[in-house]
Parts: sequence; C-alpha cells; structure tokens
Amino acid sequence: MKNVSLFKILTILMFIVSCSTEGTIINTEGIELNLEIKRLDSALFNKSSNLTNEDIALIKTDFGQFYNLFVSNIISVGRAEDSITLYYLNHFRNDPSVREIADQTQSQWLDLNDLELQFEESFKKYRVLFPNKTVPNIYTFISAFSYTIVVDDSLMGIGLDMYLGKDNNFYQRLGIPAYKRMSMSKEYIVSECMKSWVSTEFEFNSESSDLLSNMIYHGKLLYALDLLLPETEDSIKMAYTNEQMKWMRDNEKDVWFHFANQEIFYSKESKLIQNFIGEGPFTPGFPEGSPGRVGRWVGWQIIRKYMKQNNPFDLEGLFNENNAQKILSASKYKPN
Repeated sequence: MKNVSLFKILTILMFIVSCSTEGTIINTEGIELNLEIKRLDSALFNKSSNLTNEDIALIKTDFGQFYNLFVSNIISVGRAEDSITLYYLNHFRNDPSVREIADQTQSQWLDLNDLELQFEESFKKYRVLFPNKTVPNIYTFISAFSYTIVVDDSLMGIGLDMYLGKDNNFYQRLGIPAYKRMSMSKEYIVSECMKSWVSTEFEFNSESSDLLSNMIYHGKLLYALDLLLPETEDSIKMAYTNEQMKWMRDNEKDVWFHFANQEIFYSKESKLIQNFIGEGPFTPGFPEGSPGRVGRWVGWQIIRKYMKQNNPFDLEGLFNENNAQKILSASKYKPN
C-alpha cells in the first residue's frame, strides 16, 4: 500500500475482519451513514395534471443538480433554467406510452426501503475502504428506457423503468434480447450501481489497451463487489444464469488455455477484445453453452488469486497498479 501512514493502516485493519474461506467481511460498526434515495420519478409523475412553475420550483429545491441533469441530458427537453422547458417536460409526462411506463414502474416500486438498506450497508463498506472518497447522493428517475444508471460527480441516478423484471412485456415488445434482459430485474440494481460508481472513481484508459488489460480491469471491478457486496451471489455480480456460472467453473481450465495457447493476451484488436469482454449471448469460437464476457470472469479469478497474496482489502492499491502483466504473474493463476 503506497503513501499510507502506519496510523491509517492500523485504523483500516481495526475495521476489517476476515470471514471464512468464502470471502471477507468489512466491519462497519461505528460508521455513520444515513442514506436516502430521493425519487424524482414520484415527484414528476405522481401528479395527474400538468406541472406548474411552482411545482418545478419545489422540484429544483429538492433535487438540485440532478433535476438539471435529468431535463437537459437524460430526457433532453431543454435547459433547466429555460421557461419553455416546462412545456416540453409536461409533453414528456403526458405521452401515453411514457405514462404507461410510469404507472407500471410506480406500482412495482411502492417504496425503496430495502434498496436503501442495501445501498447503506454497501456504502458503509465503501467508506471504510475509501475514507476520503465521496458517497454519492442517490436518485431514481424514469426516462422511457433511455438510461439505466447515470453517474456524475457526487450523484448517482437509477432508471427504475430499466428494472421491471427480465420478462416484462415492455422489454419484449422493444425486442431487447434475452442476454441483455438478464440483469433488468431489481436484484441486480445494487451490484450494477456499485460497479458503475467504482468504475468512475477508477476509470480505465482504453486507448491502446490490450486484451489482458481489459480482463484485469474488469476483474478489479468484480473483486470490488466481493468486498462491497459479500452476501451477493457471484451470478448476480456477473449477470450470469446458474447454468452459465456452472459452465465457467467446469470449463475454467480450457478457457484459460484458450487465452494462453493462442497468445492473445497482448492483442489490441478491438473485435477480438469485444468478443471476450463485450456483452453477448455467447462467446464466439467457444462451445455451445458458453456465456459472453468470459474475459471478465477470468480476470476476476486472476484478481482473486492476486489479492489473496496481498492485502485483500487494499482496493485503492489494486486499482492504482496498472501493470496487468505484473498482476497476472504475481497471481500465479493457473486453474487445475
């Protein structure tokens, strides 16, 4: 751990304890965090009649920067300070399709109590690991399927209409493929949001990056979820079915040797990297039953091995180590 005083190391260790061979748990006792999710979706859609200037004044007071982001970037109806924006905002609200989406979303999300508790526990762990970093204000919104998660400086927005369940009729009517619908259910929200937040705190420089660098970076993000969401199943973190997880475990050795034998770790070919890192129903060139994103999964296993041989809680040090080859070599990863 670089540039960290002995006092800080001792302080961190007081908060962190190991728990079984399955993983680790961060002790958050004494960490104060009163997290509240603020619902812009309710503020905009709970009123059946048109919003007035007085309504918008209250919304601006309650939601501040996120309201500005919502109208100007998420639904793109104009600048928050322009008077004409109110007209376009009401036009968006009154669209029959948008109203149908809003009604179904509101009926599914009567309250966010469970979500708040999950985020609170996860961000307490985040605060232990990163005492000097910001815990975002969290908001929810409805964008008619335009955005899922929005992150900006000290805030995070969640598009609740993107988490109505993988078999939701809207998604099927839109023709969203099954592999993408897999994570469009409420149990994936916290995992995806925490991964998104960490990824913005430690951004990946994809320019001129090779396959191994991509694998290691995504492995770091998934390992962060191991610490921040220790009770969450690996299948949720990866957005894999149980069958896909079993396929990866059963074929881990063969997948690894596919990478090693073909010497493709250092390829910078975008199509090849996309095949192993990007979303997809399967991995091109792999047998039937293979899931997509196998490069991320292998990267995750490498990082798990690497962190077992180092301080398993030093996430900041992990993300600041940008030498992917060094991590791979030090991990001694080689599946049996």
